[in-house]
Amino acid sequence: MSKKLTPDFDPHRRTVLTRTGAALAASMLPIGLSSAQSVDIMKHKPRYRRLNASASKAGERMLKSYAKAVRAMLALPPEDPRNWYRHAIIHTLDCPHGNWWFLPWHRGYLGWFEEICRELSGNPQFALPYWDWTAEQKIPDGMFDDVLDPNHSAYIPTATDFDRRLRAAVADSGYWNLANGVFDRRTQLGQLLARSVRFEQDVMFDIVADPSGRLFYEQPGARGVRRERPEINAATADSVSKATIIAALNAPDYPTFASPKSSNHATSAGFGILEGRPHNSVHRCVGSRDCNFVESMGFMSDMLSPVDPIFFLHHANMDRLWDVWERKQAALGLPTLPAGVELRTDLPDAQKSPAERATDYYRWAREPFLFFVDKDGKPAAKTTSGDYAAMAAFNYDYEPGSGEEVVPRTNTRPRARPAGPRVFPGKVTRRTIADAKPGSAEVAVPAATLEQAVASGATLVANITLHFHDMAHDPFMVVLDGPEDLSTVDATSPFFLGTIVMFGKHSHSGPLTFAVPLGDKLSAAGNARRGDAPLRLRVAPMPGAAAAKGHHGTHEAAVGVELVAVNIETY
Repeated sequence: MSKKLTPDFDPHRRTVLTRTGAALAASMLPIGLSSAQSVDIMKHKPRYRRLNASASKAGERMLKSYAKAVRAMLALPPEDPRNWYRHAIIHTLDCPHGNWWFLPWHRGYLGWFEEICRELSGNPQFALPYWDWTAEQKIPDGMFDDVLDPNHSAYIPTATDFDRRLRAAVADSGYWNLANGVFDRRTQLGQLLARSVRFEQDVMFDIVADPSGRLFYEQPGARGVRRERPEINAATADSVSKATIIAALNAPDYPTFASPKSSNHATSAGFGILEGRPHNSVHRCVGSRDCNFVESMGFMSDMLSPVDPIFFLHHANMDRLWDVWERKQAALGLPTLPAGVELRTDLPDAQKSPAERATDYYRWAREPFLFFVDKDGKPAAKTTSGDYAAMAAFNYDYEPGSGEEVVPRTNTRPRARPAGPRVFPGKVTRRTIADAKPGSAEVAVPAATLEQAVASGATLVANITLHFHDMAHDPFMVVLDGPEDLSTVDATSPFFLGTIVMFGKHSHSGPLTFAVPLGDKLSAAGNARRGDAPLRLRVAPMPGAAAAKGHHGTHEAAVGVELVAVNIETY
């Protein structure tokens, strides 16, 4: 191929986007986005602004208010639901990953947390700062100050102390009460039993006693990355690169952007680019010793991750990118929410039409989120996914950051919409991924088709489906073509396509699909390919991972993972 994709600039995509007018977009809205929604997204006038933590003195001052709130939450008694650890346990109990509820759940979690911080910091204008890891590929220096570092003495230092101080409060939390003597799935008890969390002993076992990997990290290992070495590593830098973020923001619809549909928000189905790459990789990086993906050391690596205050800056950036994508979609006249939102009514469920109840939006919007607490420590008033579909729920917006260039200007003429996605199925040639032996697949995509896709500004994505036995959490790398011997391939190689990194311990009913953008990596592979030879994709353990020690030094035996399917999608 003669044309090259560059991570920083795509002239066709920029032309298409900047020539699309938001003012005219409402007249060409497809199913899934109403005119009113478009206006709301484009004209949202918030009271609070979330700032880049490192871009200005104002952002640095906001970190100081944040530290005041964190210190106050740490000082609250465990019986108070706003206590720092009690609040972190909400994430342990209820947080979705690997499905299309990931984004609204975290928007709700951050929004109520922000209100608690506003109350306890004494700053009536407090808004959560964000960490723009695409622009600043290291932990913001202010996050090592005072209680913004979880290794500070104000935190509980050991698992034994945590158990002694928190067990009674968790037991008395009311989570396991049977409301009115009648079981209902749409209660806290119903949600917990669906996750096999039967009583506080299950929660505390996971946090302090699980020999396969407890969730509590003792000081000085509460965060893996240190101030003297704050940078993220090469694999994580690739996951948060501008090319990766632009590919994620180019997603044409909500399930592609967010993550796939699943049966409920406790079950993983797969990972879109945004969740699978920057989200998972940053979690693992910050929670790993020296950011190497190998030795797990730090709260950010698992489900008690909100103990580390950087969790909220990381997720604020994820939420910011959701807002960027929504504004891009609205300006292009494309859907921002699951299909069927145009049929939404405010009628009680029993009075809604069969057509409305059959929509993706109806199922997505009514998923229960029941564990959030407000600034007074009371159960939050908003209890469903649909309550968090818009930032107006908490009246905030963001200081502009990386990715804004995908949002069209508002004073130019709209262009025709792009054609729908095109999928090229692949053939798996080796299923088992074990030790140093990769799984392998070939995808036949004519060279002319690839070149045309590149020239037209299309986004190309490899969808890789893996079956994990017993929820193996080893990191993997995806290699595009390249040498037979993969021992020389790492994150700096031109054949390195990206990482597949799991986060947390979630159940799933089958294989998981991970979206990995091809981007400019096609040029390196294409130059070595002859004619219409198929693209070769291999999935191998990350270098060094096979010899790694597990959580807290326990040995993890190698677990076989199967490569089930591969395809290449363009949109």
